[in-house]
Amino acid sequence: MAGPGLFWRLKWLCLLLLMMVLDISPIPFSGAACVYIFLARPRWFKRFVERLYSAD
Repeated sequence: MAGPGLFWRLKWLCLLLLMMVLDISPIPFSGAACVYIFLARPRWFKRFVERLYSAD
């Protein structure tokens, strides 16, 4: 049975695919999101990266 780590990764994969589809529109969504993450350095992004690269 798949653990919670697999579900979490699939959830983020779906979010990234949605961002990719939105980026096709006239407004570049993913570029704006990257600028926000770079400038604001939100705490949720740090937790996301730590959880992504942690060993399950």
